[in-house]
Amino acid sequence: MTYSFIKFNDEIVDSRIMMELTDLARLLFKDKNVTVSVRKFSYYHPSENIMNLSMFWKHRHDISEIDGFKHDIYTRFAQKFILDYAKYEQMRDVPVLLEQIFLSLEYYRTRRYAFSVRPLIKALVSKGDNILLKSFNKPAKNDADLLVRQLNTAVINNTSTLSFAGQTFNIICNSTDESIAAAKSIFNALTHLHSLPAYQHHEMPFNEIAEYIAETPFRKDSSSLESGSEDDSEPYRNIDTKTDRDADDASLLGEAGDNNSQKSRHNTDNRYDDDVSDFTEQFGSNAGTNQISDEHSTNQFATLEEIAPKIRLKNYSKYRELFDKYNDTTNRIVGEMNQVLNFKQNEVHKNRVSGRLLKNPTSQIINDSHKLFYKKDAVSKEFDAVFTLVLDQSFSMTDYIEDAVEGIIIFNNILKSLKIEHRIISYHEDSFEVMDKEYPNKIYTHMDFSRSLYYYPISLLDIEASGDNRDGYILAHEIPLLDSLDYSDKFIIMFSDGLPSAENYNQSGVTDTHEAVNHAVRKGINIINIFIAEESDEATVSAIKNIYGTNTLIVKKAEEIPLVLPNLLNRILKSLIM
Repeated sequence: MTYSFIKFNDEIVDSRIMMELTDLARLLFKDKNVTVSVRKFSYYHPSENIMNLSMFWKHRHDISEIDGFKHDIYTRFAQKFILDYAKYEQMRDVPVLLEQIFLSLEYYRTRRYAFSVRPLIKALVSKGDNILLKSFNKPAKNDADLLVRQLNTAVINNTSTLSFAGQTFNIICNSTDESIAAAKSIFNALTHLHSLPAYQHHEMPFNEIAEYIAETPFRKDSSSLESGSEDDSEPYRNIDTKTDRDADDASLLGEAGDNNSQKSRHNTDNRYDDDVSDFTEQFGSNAGTNQISDEHSTNQFATLEEIAPKIRLKNYSKYRELFDKYNDTTNRIVGEMNQVLNFKQNEVHKNRVSGRLLKNPTSQIINDSHKLFYKKDAVSKEFDAVFTLVLDQSFSMTDYIEDAVEGIIIFNNILKSLKIEHRIISYHEDSFEVMDKEYPNKIYTHMDFSRSLYYYPISLLDIEASGDNRDGYILAHEIPLLDSLDYSDKFIIMFSDGLPSAENYNQSGVTDTHEAVNHAVRKGINIINIFIAEESDEATVSAIKNIYGTNTLIVKKAEEIPLVLPNLLNRILKSLIM
């Protein structure tokens, strides 16, 4: 499996890490749709179904980034199961100090739950806990900050009480109601801290949860830690992710952890250099199970409309000019392919143990060989292959559309001449029509499989670049179409000039596209990316190559496309028959 890198705010983020973390989160959350993201603080966002990981673990030398992120997942996955978000309305718009006390107590509950249902987690988070203890033991900015720091120190040390300002408080809570009561008790007992500024150590989007909870019923809080067992989440057990296929029956995290550790290790020093305290990197997946909309959080608001573009009569003459322009190239490639096919069909295999007897087997008899026969191969003159050509027509492709179209026309002429069925589409996300929860994507079908041997994609000449490119979403639509066809070899040729970019897709798009490519590979479909790298830096080129692996053709200048594509197709076709 190849892996990609995400370029974001001038840093390179290893998306292999994010994909491994996504698998771990889906295992523990028992939810195939949960995604992971990186923010300033760690918390599970229930309305978005995202596990946010803390930037605290980036740029460190005392723990690897992936181990730090795993610490957040291990200690917070229980938030989905035991927190009663409906009660969080009571903590909305309260003083920051009271909020931080409450969130610290709820964090303690999720840690205790995790340790109780997955005993090995306690050992797995010990290194991260020691690092957090050092952070909380740093000098406080005032007494209010000192209270929160000491409370979190007690949480990590698994103590049952907190002593502060001559008072002792119980910090063991078994429900959200108890956490609210305990937080208010501590806050009201320490009135001298009310006038001091409080500082954030935990985060929770109270306003968004309040708005969402009015429409969506959440899992209610368990009355006690003991009753909140994994049996309650049995409906999630049949969800199939990479990790839970091996760990579905595991009662301890140990088996899942071992499985996860076999996939990859990331023990190198963090090499990133971002200084933006509140940026979000969001990563997700698109299984492509729905051609109209996608339930996964990455593309949950994306919609897809497939359009058959009209053909303008004035473009016939222009298409004829392009056809004639590259006719010699087409004839050369087709001639070479027919020669190879004729040779394969008439090739004589000698020295066989079955078939027709050689006319002069003397040498074989003298050498005491039993290979006295020959046979002609009966190879079909037709290719058992099918292609889909996919053209990114987003705005960034403005200067490259014309050259890409010429390359596709050559492809079409060659495939048509060799009687190879193919589909030609272009796509974009209509950025002018994007709304808060609706991201309209459009596919323009210039040629479908059934018509590809008889018609020409003249509508390609009317393409106008606009909008954005949600690459993984489009691939997820095309892969099932190819998979349903009965051919031995299946290819998607994708033309683009950069990384995926669309509404709420800039960061997660790389992982989404990467997973779509891997999904195609598992289906036996080869995806080849024709990447126009005129204005791309080295990091972007590296990211593209890692998304598509070795099936990446870098084109330095768009005008080279009509020259390099025939050779690419020549190599592909020869590989199918040699």
